[in-house]
Amino acid sequence: MGDDNEDLEIQKQLFMILKVILKDGNLANEFVRRYGYAINVKNLKEFRAIKSGATSVTAASTVAGAAAVPGGAAAVLAARAAAIAAANKAKAEAAKAAMAQKIAEKAKQKAAAAAPLSDQDPVFESTVNCPICGHTGIINYELRAKSQQVVQTVFLVPVYSGSSGYKTVDYTRLAVTVCPMCLLASPDKKNFNYPSFTGNKEEPSSLQASVIISLKEKIEEHKLLLPDALGNADYFKRERSAQVAIQSYRLAMARAAVEAELQQPYSYFKMGSYALKIAYIMKCEGQDDTGPLTEALGLFKTCYEKSECPSDELEMQVVYLIVVLFIRLGDFTNANSYLNAFAKLKTDRLEAMKKNPSLNTKWIEKWEDKARYMWEERENPKYFGK
Repeated sequence: MGDDNEDLEIQKQLFMILKVILKDGNLANEFVRRYGYAINVKNLKEFRAIKSGATSVTAASTVAGAAAVPGGAAAVLAARAAAIAAANKAKAEAAKAAMAQKIAEKAKQKAAAAAPLSDQDPVFESTVNCPICGHTGIINYELRAKSQQVVQTVFLVPVYSGSSGYKTVDYTRLAVTVCPMCLLASPDKKNFNYPSFTGNKEEPSSLQASVIISLKEKIEEHKLLLPDALGNADYFKRERSAQVAIQSYRLAMARAAVEAELQQPYSYFKMGSYALKIAYIMKCEGQDDTGPLTEALGLFKTCYEKSECPSDELEMQVVYLIVVLFIRLGDFTNANSYLNAFAKLKTDRLEAMKKNPSLNTKWIEKWEDKARYMWEERENPKYFGK
């Protein structure tokens, strides 16, 4: 509404300029009907040419009257008229230039407000401390809320694209935080000691005490995994190469393997997910991803066999991932076998619901539908192109 009022005010001012230039309100109205508010030399000349026929008699009589004035009065009147015309023209031109500048400035402001700020960085840094070796000030990269639109690959790996004025960043490469002194690595900030929400204290690591003790015992062993990175705080900083990003996930897998040894829930699920991230990075680099995909399949099968995911949704995700990984690796027989496992899971759940009505089949049905769709698309290179 404010913009409409501003536009009306501008039109009023432009009309007043026309009245000054044409010296007649009716002529100004007629000009606006013909040309709108496009006040320029071309339109004014054309308009005056059109009107010259109608005013030639009046102009001639004015000149004749001026010539009839005794002595040099005619010359004085002509000079005065010329001076007034020149002054009016200069005033009109100045007003027009000021108005044009105002309109241009307004348009510039509107364009600036509408233009996306596409160069904003969606990633910000924070620092965490290592619960294993005590090293402090470890760089942790985080995404700003709503800065990226996220879709998933068929293997549930997130793919990022900038939104809300932020540039696109492949956060998959930056997600793992690594301690440069003992090589503890995790994409979960809470596995480290981290500042509280208020910043008044430090929150302790979410890692179980038994895991922390075991990781401390394995410090020297883990240091051998990537000796080039030891003591180098810049090794895992932006911008991470594909090789460094893959190394960060390998270190995260080493941490999760310790969790698996201690029978921590979700440990094989985490390792399988890290292997899928490695496969994604390799594929983006044009490399063969068969190795890490095969590795991920083995880890998810172990996860399913051990029933290590207490969450219904994650357990059904595991079955789905086993199906699509078998499809991608060309083993349709096993893919179909695991696909049919959903039916048995659903039958068992319906039976359990008779004794426990709080149970449901929501997650089974959701991931079975997704898996069956992928089975139907198993020959589609869009999903399973090597």
